[in-house]
Amino acid sequence: MKEEEYEKIRILFLKLIEETKELTNNEFENIINQVFKENQSFTPAMKERLTIDIAKMRNEIIKLR
Repeated sequence: MKEEEYEKIRILFLKLIEETKELTNNEFENIINQVFKENQSFTPAMKERLTIDIAKMRNEIIKLR
């Protein structure tokens, strides 16, 4: 996947994080797992990279609350 495509996906996840910041970590994790399950186009490497980015973004957003 091209870097620009990855960045678009990352931005979509950032919006998802913003909309779901009131959820517990377990609830949010369930949503992310469902997204990965439903979208088979994510490679294992992309899932790993996204998981790290999502965790960092979520932590930053929760700190700002």
